[in-house]
Parts: sequence; structure tokens; C-alpha cells
Amino acid sequence: MLVYLFKHLPRIFLIIDYIIINCLFIFEKLYFFDFDQKNFNQQYRAQLILLNLSWVVITIIIKPYKSLKVKESSLHFNAITKAFILLILTSIVFLFIFSVKINYRNIILYFVFIGFFITLTRFLFFLYRKKNRVKLGRKLYSFNTVLIGENKLSTSLLSNSDLRRALGIRGTYTPIITHTANKYLGGTDKLIRDLEDTQINSIIFCDSNIEVDIYKKIVDIAEHKMIRIYMVPDFKYANLGPNYFDVVHGIPFLKLIREPLSNPKKQFLKRSFDIAFSLFAIIFLLSWLIPLVALIVKIESNESVFFIQKRSGLNNVPFNCLKFRSMKSNRNADLQTAKKNDSRITKFGAFMRKTSIDELPQFINVFLGDMSVVGPRPHMLSQTEMYSKITKKYMTRHIVKPGITGWAQVMGARGEIFSLKDMEKRIEKDIWYIQNWSFFLDMKIIFLTLYNIVKGDDQAY
Repeated sequence: MLVYLFKHLPRIFLIIDYIIINCLFIFEKLYFFDFDQKNFNQQYRAQLILLNLSWVVITIIIKPYKSLKVKESSLHFNAITKAFILLILTSIVFLFIFSVKINYRNIILYFVFIGFFITLTRFLFFLYRKKNRVKLGRKLYSFNTVLIGENKLSTSLLSNSDLRRALGIRGTYTPIITHTANKYLGGTDKLIRDLEDTQINSIIFCDSNIEVDIYKKIVDIAEHKMIRIYMVPDFKYANLGPNYFDVVHGIPFLKLIREPLSNPKKQFLKRSFDIAFSLFAIIFLLSWLIPLVALIVKIESNESVFFIQKRSGLNNVPFNCLKFRSMKSNRNADLQTAKKNDSRITKFGAFMRKTSIDELPQFINVFLGDMSVVGPRPHMLSQTEMYSKITKKYMTRHIVKPGITGWAQVMGARGEIFSLKDMEKRIEKDIWYIQNWSFFLDMKIIFLTLYNIVKGDDQAY
């Protein structure tokens, strides 16, 4: 529980600060200010809104919650003190604008209490962090990034403890076996073995003393394992494939695949849309559609309304994907995809599949966070196991959440797989979506999905 609290400490402190500011203000309603009873509620609400808006703007400017887990206590107290002083100054300005009769002794007490409780929460946190720094560090920070090569950049990354902790750098592998490297993990042969057996999330190529065949082998394994690959800008194999400039904690890298959704703000935008859209669909569509479909399915096949199947999700973690039942129960449900004129499909199931109604329960998966409205379609576990072995870059599609609809689907790459080329075409479109994501691209895909449903799709069966 404590580890969870520390991981989400910026949000928790943000919430605590708002609770302190607003609770004391509610108490102030009864005791701190002398309001004209006729305009009491209006003046009170206006001050409460302005107080909260002031704190929002101040924290955006000062950023007291940034890097809270790793920031030195003196730097954090410096930032929170600046924010607190600005809150006092803006509040005084607003009070004079509203011409409120102020009990000066009690308004001073109000800000004293805010300062006391905000300081107390920080003091307790930093005291606990100091006492359990080693123990918490092992649980909080996942050192799952490795360097390849030893040069000035790798030395600086490893020597800066804050940066090493923020990036989660475990150590370095070198093309030439040496035991003098800082935090040496082994040679490239050991790296190839560790990629299969050890939890590694990111690789950073630091120098160019590595053979091209070994480089390509490392990249192939890393892509199969959904490991992010970075290169310093002068890495000599940067021209062997597409790469994109990225800045991570102030350090410039060339990244092997562009990921707009690696940006936390864009993740928040996409997730906010997913929650709003799925909640709308659940309340206004599924609330009456589920009982209706359940009744028809029960009459037609006497089975449950939902078909629940394990599918490959984000980072290839399986999840329970929901669908309306469109087939009779069969032993090949988790092994064989639907074919044209499939005998397993019921009459009402054929209608649902043609109109994509069978996919609508996946809005529940979206609301729960297993899926997104738009993304690569989730495949059966048996498909993932088979195609990951024979299709290059297949596993890359799992670095984002799967979607109810996706770019591949609206571009015609959906339905039955007749050959390996069909799957490669689908993967190519999924990766294009990952690299070119934007909110407006999602809107375009949703529009094209609705258009295809109305128009009819020969591949939907």
C-alpha cells in the first residue's frame, strides 16, 4: 500500500493540498470573514472558485509536484513555498477587489493553518523517505533500461544517480568484453541471452563499436519483446531504418519507432475520451441493448448473452474480451477465427457480425481500461503465439492498448486471414497508426467505422 502511495505521490499531494485549502475555507465561511448576509452565498462561491483557480494556475507555473519522488526535499520546499506565497498575494488582491470586510487576525490564521498542514504532510513524507530510502527504492524504481556501449554519454548517464533512477538504468553491456566498465553487465552475447530471460523495457545504443549483424539481431529480438530502442544522435546504424528524434530528461536520442502516445498529456487526452465515449455508450446504448440481445440469444440458442475470450492486450498481457454471442458453443472458439458461411454462426449472430453489434460490449472493456475505442484489434492468444514467430514486428502492435476499431479495419485489412501476407499488411497498418497517432486521426477512424457499418463491409462475417 505504501509503495502504491509513493508511486502516485504527486497526485496524492495535489489532492491533499486542495482538501486543506478548501476545508479551511469552508470553516472560514462560518468564522473568518464578515459577509453581508444578503450577498453571502454569491460572494462565498466567487471566492471559493477564485481560490481554487489561483492554485491551479500557480501550480502550473511553479510545478511543485514535478518529480516529487526523486526531488531533493530542499528543492521541493522551495517550490511549494513560492506557490504558497503567490497564493497569499493573489488571495489578498481578490479580497480587495471584492471589497469584503475582513477579520485580519483570522485571515492570517487561515493562511498559517494552510502553511502548517502543507508543511506537515511534506515533513512526514520526507522523513519516511529518508528512513526507508533503500527499501522503498528497490520497490519503487524499476531499473529496466540498459545501455549498449561505453563512452562519455553512458558514463554521464550512470554517474548521475537522479538521472539513472529517473530513466531506470540498470547498467551497460559492451561489444568488447571488459570488466572495467561502470556498472558492467556483460558483453553483447550476454545481452542477447538476457533479452530472453530478464525484464528489460528499453535499450539505449550509446556508441558504434558493434557489428551490424549483432545490432540487427538485438533489434529483432527487442522488437519481438516490445522493448523500446533508443540511439544517441551520432549512432552509425541510425540510417539502417526509420528513426525519430526524442528528448528524454534533457538527453537527445534517436528512437527507432515514433510513439506520440508515449507523451503523458496525449495519454491523458486519449484515456479521457475513452472514458467519456464508453460511458456514453454504456448508459445510452448497452443499458437497453444487452437485455434485448440476451432475450434473442436465449430464444435462439439457449446460451449466455456474452462470449468472453482471452485476448492479447497492452504489453501482450491477456485480458477478458467481451462480445455478444454470435456463435454456438464449440471447441475451436479459441483456435479458429470465423470464416465465410461458418456453420458455427447463428442467424442472429450473422446479423450482429455484419453490423458489428457483437463488438459493442467491448465498450465495457474500454471503460475498465483494458482497451481503447481506437487501436489495433486484439487477437486471440493462439493467433499471437503463432504469428509472433513468423511475422516481423508483429509484437510491436502491443505497445498500445487494443481498440474496438482501428486503422487496419477501416482500410480494409479485417476479417479472415488467408495468407501470411494478409497479416503483414494488417501489422503494417497497425504500426502506422501507432507512429502517426493524433486525436483527430482517432476521430477520422471512428467516422470511417460508422460509415463502413452503414455502407456495409464484405469482410464483416
